[in-house]
Amino acid sequence: MGRRPREEAPGAIHHVVPQGNGRGRIVLDDLDRRSYLERFYGVAGERRWIVHASCLLDTHHHGVVETPLPNLGAGMRLVVGGHAHWLNARHGRSGAVFADRYWSARIRGEGHLLRACIYALVNPVAAGLVDHPRAWPWCSYGSVLSDGCSERLAAFLGKTRHDAQTQFLALVDQAVAIVHSDRVAERRDVLRVADAVAKGWQRAGGTRA
Repeated sequence: MGRRPREEAPGAIHHVVPQGNGRGRIVLDDLDRRSYLERFYGVAGERRWIVHASCLLDTHHHGVVETPLPNLGAGMRLVVGGHAHWLNARHGRSGAVFADRYWSARIRGEGHLLRACIYALVNPVAAGLVDHPRAWPWCSYGSVLSDGCSERLAAFLGKTRHDAQTQFLALVDQAVAIVHSDRVAERRDVLRVADAVAKGWQRAGGTRA
């Protein structure tokens, strides 16, 4: 059976996760991390992507991106191909850095978008790397803290951008507290936490799924 084609469309939002080959590392040190993120955000700017959330870990990267044009695949080829070439050259290595096919899922609805963004940001906490996303410089929490949420998130999280920023950060805090209290580590459990927080916000007066 052939691979299912990626679902691309103008204005589509995707949760995209390039993963290391054989679950291996895609970054080895901070210079690698900076290089990967500079490349990712550079491609995002060139392709007019809107990055709603981002989190880089040693073996994979979570990006929640909106594509005004249907160009996710073309852009991701530049990200993973360029980084793999750079990483191998820098460290004197050869062979595949990334798995043959990156994972991606189309995001539909505001609740789904909120869940994906929370999920991406709490990953380093669940992995035991830091106690809170604010301590992980390789995720987009810091940019939310300084610049606020993306416009799409802000549009449904609060009446003002400041309200939306406060609401989003509070929801991330809530997810972090659950991860610590439940000792969450597995991917499915992190997803469950993000889903519970997003649905709780909706039940408390948030918007549609």
